[in-house]
Amino acid sequence: MADAMVSHAKGSEATFYNPAGLLSLSSEIAVMHKEWIQDTQTEFLGATASLDADQAIGISVNSTTVQDIEIRTRPGPAEGTFTARNYALGLSYSRVLSDRIRAGITGKFLYEKILIDEASGFGVDFGLQYETPIEHLSAGVVIANLGSMNNLRNEKTALPSLIRAGAAFESRLEEIGSDLTLASDYVFVFPESGSYASVGAELVFEEAFAARLGYTFGSEGRKLSTGIGLRYGILGLDYAYAPLAADLGNAHTISVLVRL
Repeated sequence: MADAMVSHAKGSEATFYNPAGLLSLSSEIAVMHKEWIQDTQTEFLGATASLDADQAIGISVNSTTVQDIEIRTRPGPAEGTFTARNYALGLSYSRVLSDRIRAGITGKFLYEKILIDEASGFGVDFGLQYETPIEHLSAGVVIANLGSMNNLRNEKTALPSLIRAGAAFESRLEEIGSDLTLASDYVFVFPESGSYASVGAELVFEEAFAARLGYTFGSEGRKLSTGIGLRYGILGLDYAYAPLAADLGNAHTISVLVRL
């Protein structure tokens, strides 16, 4: 859905998109693997649990690695290889503020290592979700990645702090036994002073099969994305494909969800 998720993300996916959406009908565990941009790999684990009818907590682990980077100090064959690593460990909390408003916060411990150099730091996300007076229409906003890192050798890594706002319309299509979600997000990234927008659609048939489509406007690297999902009992399996621009390759994402 091109990441158009800020207003309607729920359960384990909310630990990444918007902590306000942690509260779900059940506890969840989700694991994800992504292959993208010249052999870069991302692994994600998210889990949520309700404390009561109005509160929920979540944890998340996000790891991105680039393997087999060649070490070169002089012309000629590479002297070896190394792996660049980035980790984020998050703890999230959300609470219902009223019958229409939910709020959430995520605190994150951050770590990165390139060859022998390493750095750590902390970040925080703040989010809101709002059920508007218009039936089936929700809105959301999140301010993410506020914080800082220690120096990585000589310089600090600037966190990709951003604000994301969007809306989603969810409707039941009784004639075909399906649920339709239409969503859009706008994102402004502070370090780059750049922005982009995304739109996405999801059609879920009989709570068993989902088809998804998204498009990103204003990004040189990302445009179209597609995906499918299957549900059986407490298990869910999802796949997403997004062709990237130029010679960046294609992004493939697979995730498994368990609802407890």
